[in-house]
Amino acid sequence: MKKINFSTQINAPASRVWSTLWNDLSYRAWTTVFHEGSCAESDWQEGSKILFGDGSGNGMTSRIARLIPNQFMSFEHLGEIKDGVEDFETAKTHGWSGALENYTLEEKNGGTSLVVEMDADDNFEDYFKDKFPIALAKVKSLAEGEKITPFLWFDRQAEEAVKLYTSIFADSAMNQVVRNGDAVLTVGFTLGGQHFAALNGGPMFKLNPSISFFVVCETEAEADAVWAALLKDGEVMMPYDKYEWSEKYGWLNDRYGVSWQISFGKIADVGQKFTPTLMFTGEQQGKAEEAINFYTSLFKDSSVSGILRYGPEDSDPDGTIKHAQFKLDGQVFMAMDSAMPHAFQFNEALSFVINCDTQAEIDYYWNKLTADGGAESMCGWLKDKFGVSWQVVPPVLSQMLGSPDAAKSQRVMEAMMQMKKLDIGVLKAAFEGEQTLQSQT
Repeated sequence: MKKINFSTQINAPASRVWSTLWNDLSYRAWTTVFHEGSCAESDWQEGSKILFGDGSGNGMTSRIARLIPNQFMSFEHLGEIKDGVEDFETAKTHGWSGALENYTLEEKNGGTSLVVEMDADDNFEDYFKDKFPIALAKVKSLAEGEKITPFLWFDRQAEEAVKLYTSIFADSAMNQVVRNGDAVLTVGFTLGGQHFAALNGGPMFKLNPSISFFVVCETEAEADAVWAALLKDGEVMMPYDKYEWSEKYGWLNDRYGVSWQISFGKIADVGQKFTPTLMFTGEQQGKAEEAINFYTSLFKDSSVSGILRYGPEDSDPDGTIKHAQFKLDGQVFMAMDSAMPHAFQFNEALSFVINCDTQAEIDYYWNKLTADGGAESMCGWLKDKFGVSWQVVPPVLSQMLGSPDAAKSQRVMEAMMQMKKLDIGVLKAAFEGEQTLQSQT
């Protein structure tokens, strides 16, 4: 037996990394690197038994030797599981009974250092050296999910739309699918490595160009192909042509109503491939700068990158925003004012999910965004004073709703439906089947 170590730096708080490591759904996600169907069964208390399985009745039987929440986890491996039967003698015979696997989390440099130290048999050393870096890269990817996630409301076409988008853009995938019975409720997906979510919410709200996605394509061939694929059965807002800001640019609404601005350029000039763009029109016209200042005051790592204003020669009011670029928690957004008569406004069909790890965070964003004319809605939804919709949500919610245990996920759904501002404690109690006093906040 020898000790081997693996480490990674993750741009997320220790609490989120901890949840990513040991929450049932995310644990299954990052451990698929070792075996499809990997899972862990335990009450997750120090000293308790834990069964590491491969989904086929095989695995290891172990003990949680030490547990300090958000800081340290130690597993002591005691035996094998073969066809559902525990075998302790083989581990003793081969000398690995009592082998330790330790996870240490330390917040540093604005993120979390994750170090794994394990006792490894010579026969498995190369295997772990091959697999563990891949597994930790998956943990990092899951934990570093963006603070703010665009959330698209469809009637019944969420899964169909996501399949289209992930087929068009490279480095894209459909991720977690949450179902209500057999029906698809939400779909998590990535485009170009950026996170999005889609909902089958019914016909209540319709997507419109008040919030669009500015897409940077680094080759003309990619821009042409993306434009053609998204335009099929869609409509043109601005022709795909040469403009002063791009050799190739066009604005369209696709067949589902999602609005896209396709631009041939360099990602380095913007900072990311997909950038949500807010158009302040109608009663919100002229408020883009106020909104930018408001949003950048709320989120950490926020700044205004640049503002281009309308001048006397433009049809819009002098001094209002023609184009602006800003960052919220390191993510790039764009904004503009438009005095043209548009038949659309911000609505719930495109909202932004703020992923909050703690109740204090939920309280902070909820109180700030509903102040001075904002409005509370249900299930963690709200509108700010500019009419933009937000969801203030703990990431653990989607994990609980997506649980393979239908009874647990249904209890969480029922608890959530009674709430305006979400209460993490009440949601977790519902998941575990505990009776608790519902806080109506």
